[in-house]
Amino acid sequence: MNDAGAIKTVGAVNNKISKKGAFGTTMGVVSIIAILVVLVLIVFAALSITTAKADLTLSEKAAEATTAYYRADAEAEEKFAEVAAAARAGAGWRDKLGEGFTVAAEGAETSVTYEIPIDDKRELAVRLRVAPDGGVSRTLWQVRSTEAWEGNNDIQLIIE
Repeated sequence: MNDAGAIKTVGAVNNKISKKGAFGTTMGVVSIIAILVVLVLIVFAALSITTAKADLTLSEKAAEATTAYYRADAEAEEKFAEVAAAARAGAGWRDKLGEGFTVAAEGAETSVTYEIPIDDKRELAVRLRVAPDGGVSRTLWQVRSTEAWEGNNDIQLIIE
């Protein structure tokens, strides 16, 4: 064999090695990138599931709170109608009111107050003004907390 043939053979072997090495390295990088992409997708899927569960819980609590408020609001409207009907009846209307009303005279007008529980932490407070002619108007329609508020204004600036 001559020198030119040997050089071609060595060149062909080197060419095969460099192609194989480049192909093997490329496949390794592609595999690592694919694994990383799959891991990132798994993390995002887990975060999405966690967020969806938290949103569902929040939505259920909001729906319960809204339902409880409107139930109390409807009951307060019924009591409002009861006061209005009694006031239109004329003299002695205060005696026609059922339980749960507080009546107080304020000059020529009369104030009627009552509370409707919304849940174990809130109530709907209502105050009505009854005019001498029997007209009834709302002066207060407010959600109030039934629990005493205890503020904690302590801020620990230095950790001992």
